[in-house]
Amino acid sequence: MMRFKWVSAVVIAGLIMVTGGSSGQAAPINDLVGRWSGWGSITLVSGVSEQVKCVATYFLEAGGTQLKQNLRCASTSYKIDATAKLNHANGQLTGEWEEKTHSAVGAVAGRFTDNGFNVSITGKAFTAAMAVTTTTCKQSISITPTGFDITRINIGLDKC
Repeated sequence: MMRFKWVSAVVIAGLIMVTGGSSGQAAPINDLVGRWSGWGSITLVSGVSEQVKCVATYFLEAGGTQLKQNLRCASTSYKIDATAKLNHANGQLTGEWEEKTHSAVGAVAGRFTDNGFNVSITGKAFTAAMAVTTTTCKQSISITPTGFDITRINIGLDKC
């Protein structure tokens, strides 16, 4: 059960990375298209941390109003294969995610901020709050999940 919960939390991180930029403008969304990679960590309730490597690829669809993401992450103990589709309009974010290995699905809702966005993620057995800051070349993601043994997830991705 712990493994599934960890995988779900990292999937959340990945799907949220798909929508960058301020005030929902098209240019920052366009900047996300391509391949991003980086490292992060998960922190368990026990205080133990584990490093994770992630690669995300982004595709702009639906005339620029939808961003699709493919995410793969791995650590010494886990692997993830996830997809996400997010719609953006008027500074609002809505969408869905799926983790294929464990057949998990969920919903995403939130808002853009001046330098990124804040969202809530819901799934069948968990919730999470996420704050993302982004620039053209870097993304920083901080996730605080509720409902399992992980207390924090931090991931940094680079594209440039």
